[in-house]
Amino acid sequence: MHLFNLLELSQFNDGKPNVQLLARSGYARQVLFSLRAGQGLREHTTSSQIAVQVISGKLTFEAEGKGQTLTPSQLVMLEASVPHSVYAESDTIMLLTMMPDPQHHSMAAELFDKIEPMVEIS
Repeated sequence: MHLFNLLELSQFNDGKPNVQLLARSGYARQVLFSLRAGQGLREHTTSSQIAVQVISGKLTFEAEGKGQTLTPSQLVMLEASVPHSVYAESDTIMLLTMMPDPQHHSMAAELFDKIEPMVEIS
């Protein structure tokens, strides 16, 4: 068992969104994002189905030409290969779950390269 306190783990970076790879297995990847108000992730795709959950703050999630404001306790799920973007309306902590662990992610070099997971699950 692995326990993560997402509020305690979050770290904000004024220059760009902070990305922490919590856990990775062949089945899923969990990533914690800390975004200052006004920060976001430009439109991108992944080979994984995703689940985005706001832990704190307020986030606009856009996909298929539609924007949805997410607040704490809300979860949005999106099929693989659908272009999407996020924008923090306020300082926001967001948990991303990617299922399965992606084979392709159009922002991989910007977000995930050189980040080791806190937990490798086999």
